[in-house]
Amino acid sequence: MPVVLLERIPLPSLKTYTGFCVALLASALFYAHRFVTSFETDLVTNVQLFSTESEPGITNSSLPYDSYAWNMLFVMTTEAWCVWTLVNTAYCCLILLGKLIQKLVFGDLRVSEQQHLKDKFWNFLFYKFIFIFGVMNVQTMEEVVMWVAWFTILGFFHLLTQLSKDRFEYLSFSPSTPRFVHVKLLSLLMAILLSCCGLMSLCVYIGLQAGITIFAFMAAECMLLALRAFYVAVRYAIHLIDMNLEGIWENRSIYVYFTELTFELAVLSVDFAHHLHMLLWGNIFLSMASLVICMQLRYLFYEFQRRIKRHKNYRRVVKNMEARFPMATQEEIKKNSDDCAICWEKMESARKLPCGHLFHNSCLRSWLEQDTSCPTCRTTLSDRPAEDSARNVPDGHGGDADVNLQQQNNPNAQTTNHFFHFDGSRYVSWFPSFSVEVTHTQLLPRTRQSVQQTSQLDNMARQVLQVFPHMPLNLVLDDLRETRSVEFTIENILEGRLQAPLPGSLLSRNGLLVEESDEETPQVTSLITGAAAMSASSSPAELHQNFADDNQTELRRDDGPAQFSSRFSKSAIERETMLQERKNSMLEQARRRYLTNQSASGSSNIDTTAAGSETVPSSETWQQFTNDPDSSSNDTQTSSSEYLRYCRELAFQAAQRRIHEQRNA
Repeated sequence: MPVVLLERIPLPSLKTYTGFCVALLASALFYAHRFVTSFETDLVTNVQLFSTESEPGITNSSLPYDSYAWNMLFVMTTEAWCVWTLVNTAYCCLILLGKLIQKLVFGDLRVSEQQHLKDKFWNFLFYKFIFIFGVMNVQTMEEVVMWVAWFTILGFFHLLTQLSKDRFEYLSFSPSTPRFVHVKLLSLLMAILLSCCGLMSLCVYIGLQAGITIFAFMAAECMLLALRAFYVAVRYAIHLIDMNLEGIWENRSIYVYFTELTFELAVLSVDFAHHLHMLLWGNIFLSMASLVICMQLRYLFYEFQRRIKRHKNYRRVVKNMEARFPMATQEEIKKNSDDCAICWEKMESARKLPCGHLFHNSCLRSWLEQDTSCPTCRTTLSDRPAEDSARNVPDGHGGDADVNLQQQNNPNAQTTNHFFHFDGSRYVSWFPSFSVEVTHTQLLPRTRQSVQQTSQLDNMARQVLQVFPHMPLNLVLDDLRETRSVEFTIENILEGRLQAPLPGSLLSRNGLLVEESDEETPQVTSLITGAAAMSASSSPAELHQNFADDNQTELRRDDGPAQFSSRFSKSAIERETMLQERKNSMLEQARRRYLTNQSASGSSNIDTTAAGSETVPSSETWQQFTNDPDSSSNDTQTSSSEYLRYCRELAFQAAQRRIHEQRNA
C-alpha cells in the first residue's frame, strides 16, 4: 500500500530533480567551505595570541589534515546531511547516465519495455531490502552504505540487461533493422559483460578480507547478471547469423532451443543455490524474511521442474516425429511446389505426414509440441489420442490433462473444483498474481453412486415435469438415463424426438400406474378386475351392447363444449396445463364417437353371424374359452384373443374415466 500511494504522488521531472540535486550539493559544499575556512581563521588568531603558551599540536585539534581539499572531503563525509546529499547526488548521476544510454542505444521506450523496467526495479528493490535487513542483519551505517552501493550497481546493470532483452525480442521480429542498431545493442551487452568481470574481481578482493560467505553472496549476484547478459548476446548472435545466411537455416530452432534450455537451467540453479544459502546461513527460520525466501525457493523449484518436463516432452515429440514421419524426397517437394503452411517459407527439405502434407522439420516439431494434428487438414497424428492429448500440454500443464483422463476412465467419479485468484497488481504493481485451483475427486462405492444417481435422476425428472407436466415419468426417466442432462431432454421434447403417448395406449397406462398414488391403485385394480369378470361371464353381443350403452351415456354427458376457464393465465406452466387438458378432452370425445360407431356396427355383425352360423361360440363356450384357451381351435383362439384384448381396452377406458370423475369431484 505505501508503494501505491507513492505511485499516485506526482513525482517531479528529471530536470526538476537534477536542479534540486545540484542546489543541494552546492549548499553542502558551501557549508563545508565555510566550516573549513572559519576553522583556519580561528586557528591563526589563536596562534598569534597564545603563541608563547600554546602547544604545537593545536593546529590539528579539529581537522585531521593540513590540506584544504582533504579537509573539505572530511567534512562532507562526517556530517550526516552532507553524506545523504552525496548519496542523492550519486543516484542523480546514475539516473542521468542511464538516460544517456537510453537515448544513445534504445531511443524512445515502448510501453511494454517501460512496464518491464518498472516491475524489475520494484522486484529487485524488495528482495534486496529483505537480504540487507533480514539476512545480513547489518548494524552500522557503513555496512548499509556499502551494501546499498553494491546492489545499486547490480540493479543498474540488471535493468539495462532487461531492456536489451526486450529490445532484442522486438528487433528479431522486425522485417528490416539498420545495422548500426545491432552494433549499439551488442556494444552495450559487451560493456555489461566486461563490467561483470570487473565486479567479479571486486568480489574476490572483498572475499579475501571478509570471508567465504560474503564472497558467495556477491559472486552469486554477479553470476546471475553475467548469465542473463550472455544469454541475450548469444541469442543476438544466432539471430544475426540467420539474417546473413542465404536461404533458410533449418537448424536455427535447435540452437535457439538448447541455448534457452542451458541458460535457463543455469540461472535457476544458481538462483536456487543462492536463496538456499540465505536460508541456511542467516538463522531466519522464524522471521518474515524466511517466509519470503521459502516462497521464492518454491517458485524456483517448480520452474526448474516445469522446464525439465517441457524438455522431456520435446524429446518425445522429436523421437516420435523422426520414427513416424519420414523426410520427403526431392521429387515430392518439387511435385508439391508449395510453401510451408506454418512459416510460409520455401521448402528445401521437409517431412511428410500420413495425410500427404509437407512441412519444415523445425516447424513441424514446434507445432507438434502444442498440437498432435496436421496444421492443414487437422488429421490426428497420434495413435493414442487420449494419451497424447494429455501429454502434449505445453509448459507442464499435464496435471490437468491427467485429471481429465482419470475422469474419462471412471465416469462415476465426482470431481469438485475450488478456484482462487489473487491479483497482486491491484495493491502493489510488483506484487505477483497467482491462481490456485484445488481438484478433489471422490471415488465413491457403487452402492452410494447408484443411490446418488437415482436421486439425481429424480430431481432432474421433476425439473422436466415442471415444464412439461403431461409427459409420463417413466418416459422422462428413460431419456434422462441416456442424455444425463435436463437441457437435452427438454430439447428432445421440443423437437419431437420424445413424444407423450396417446391416452389409452400401453405407455400411457404404464405412466398412469407409475404416477398414481397408493390409495387410487386398488380402485383401478378392482375396476379392471370387474370388467374382466363381466367380459368372461357375458356373451359377446351383450358385452358389446353394454359397452356401447356406456359410451353413449358418456358421449351424451360430454357432447357440449369443454368447461375450461377462459381466462389467460400469467403462468406459463398453467397455460401449458390448460391447453393440454383441452387437447386431451377433444381427443377423448373423438375417440368415444369412434368407439360408439364401431361398437354399433360390430354388434349388428355379431348378431347376424350368431343367427346364421354355428361357428360363434355360446356364453358357455366363451366361458370355457376364457378358462381353458387350449381347448378351442387355432382360428377361434386368434379371433377370441383379439376380441378379448379389445374388450379389456374398453374396460380400462371406462375405469380411467370414472377415476377422473372421482378426482374432479
